[in-house]
Amino acid sequence: MFRKMRRHKQLLSKEECEKILYKGTSGVLTLEGDNNYPYAVPMSYLYEDNKIYFHSAKSGHKIDSIKKMKKFLFVL
Repeated sequence: MFRKMRRHKQLLSKEECEKILYKGTSGVLTLEGDNNYPYAVPMSYLYEDNKIYFHSAKSGHKIDSIKKMKKFLFVL
């Protein structure tokens, strides 16, 4: 489903990824926005039970982009 990493020696393990997510509190959510342009928004988050939680309004550009890209999202 995904391309193999070109520099696969730098690939992080699931455990390393989870450690980073647990330690962190913010990041940038990047999606495909209107007219297929990149859309990025800084966000605070909580990582718990293999899920990322973030606060959001129920409508707006971010929610429209998430709904559009939902089929591409995956869980670690």
